[in-house]
Amino acid sequence: MNHHTYRSSRPYKYNHFPDSDLVQLLLFYILPFLIVNSIIFFLVTTKPKYEVVIEGTNDYRTTDVTFTIKSIMPLKEVTIKMDSQPLDLVKVGKRTYRSTITHNGALEIYMKNFNGMALLEYEHIDILDDEPPAIEDYLSEDGLLSFTIIDTQSGIDYASISALTSTGQQILPLTIDKATGRVSFQMDPDGLSVTVKDMSGNEYVTTFSLNEQTVPGDSGEAAPGTPDGTA
Repeated sequence: MNHHTYRSSRPYKYNHFPDSDLVQLLLFYILPFLIVNSIIFFLVTTKPKYEVVIEGTNDYRTTDVTFTIKSIMPLKEVTIKMDSQPLDLVKVGKRTYRSTITHNGALEIYMKNFNGMALLEYEHIDILDDEPPAIEDYLSEDGLLSFTIIDTQSGIDYASISALTSTGQQILPLTIDKATGRVSFQMDPDGLSVTVKDMSGNEYVTTFSLNEQTVPGDSGEAAPGTPDGTA
C-alpha cells in the first residue's frame, strides 16, 4: 500500500507590528520632545502684531485712526507717536484704540512682547489738507494783475479771495474763473497784498509789486516782482 504525505501550502504570517518599546519611545519621548521644542521656539521668536486702519476724511481736516493689537503674546510695552509726541488714544474695544488726527505725518509704532521680541514700524498719513493754496502764472499787464490759484485737495475758497492796497484799502477780484482758477485784480503800482484760503481754512498771503525795470523785449510794461508768500 502506498502512503502519501501531504504538506500544508498555507503561507506563514509574519507579525509586522512595531515593537512595543519603539512605540513607547515615539509616544513618550520623541513626540513630546518635538512638541515642547516647537512651543518654546514659537514663544521665543514670536513678534508683536498689530493692525492700523486709517479712515477717510470728509473735511480734509481730520481723520480717525484705529489701532488694534493682534499679538498672541502678552505685551511688555506699546508706544505710538506722531511727530515725536505720544498719540492720544481712546480705548474703543478689548484691544482696540482710536485717535483723531488733524495733520499729515507718520505714526511711529513700537511694540515689545514679554519674550523680548520687538518691532518699530511707521504708518504714513497724507490724506489731510494742511497746506495752503499756491499761486502760479502771475502777470501784470495794462494795470491788471492776474494769476492762477492751485489747490489739489479741499479746493479753493473763492469767497475768501481779497487784496489790500498800499494804503490798506481792501479790494475784491475783478474777475474769477472757477473752471481754471484764474483771478484778476486792479493792480496798485505801490504793491498789492493778496489773501486766499482753501476750504480747510489754510491761508496764503503774498505781496505783488512792480519793479522799476522793464522786461527785456517787452513793450514797456512793468513786470511784477516775485511774490513774497507767507502761509
